[in-house]
Amino acid sequence: GTRQFYLVNERKNWTEAQKYCREKFTDLATIQNQEEVDAVKSALNGASGYFWIGLRQDPWIWSDGSNSSYRNWISGEANNPVGDYCVHLISKQENSWHVIECNLASPFICYEAALVLIKEKKTWWEALRYCRENHVDLVSVHTEGIQRWVETVARNSSTDNVWVGLRHTCAQGFWFWVSGSTICYQNWAPGNGTGVEDCSNGERSGAVQSGSKQWISLLETQTLNFICTASQGEIRISVLYSGFVFTHETGS
Repeated sequence: GTRQFYLVNERKNWTEAQKYCREKFTDLATIQNQEEVDAVKSALNGASGYFWIGLRQDPWIWSDGSNSSYRNWISGEANNPVGDYCVHLISKQENSWHVIECNLASPFICYEAALVLIKEKKTWWEALRYCRENHVDLVSVHTEGIQRWVETVARNSSTDNVWVGLRHTCAQGFWFWVSGSTICYQNWAPGNGTGVEDCSNGERSGAVQSGSKQWISLLETQTLNFICTASQGEIRISVLYSGFVFTHETGS
């Protein structure tokens, strides 16, 4: 998975919970498969009760706009009522889902995306600055696992290529990750990255092709979408206001 789940032990209605998650994390929890059901269970850490997740009837749509068709309804649940309804996850019923009025006050589950696609067109330097000011950094793809995350996120890009934190130095003639990690894992497209770079028109940086998802060398002045790392990836247990926030990390 590419997200971390957090239990916020404060009672809010669905709309308030959504606002809180969007301010503190990425959004109310989207749960797209059994792996994420298990991750939410770990985030609950034994907590018992009813918890908002990000599913609301409009028709059924996730708070973050994703169109996952995965559902985990309580068996026999009539899940197409008329009116304004949202979804509770019930821990005592194997974390299955229950339809209920959105104005009830409940604790809730947020998620934080490990990677965020920014659908703005920026040069490589502008992208780097944006990620460092608003998130953590331009993504460094130093393992096959991160490459798979990047492939998933890059599917939704509006440009054919997407900047990542891959940089070439013309002075020394080598590629490096801006995070400081060395380039061991490689996924260059044929004819890219392994020969001498043409520095006659300026410095070059690395991008991922939205089609093949392989890495290519481009002039740093091209304007592309880009992918930021949104969280440091550490497991953090912290206290927000009066609510305890428990975390479980997926994908590590």
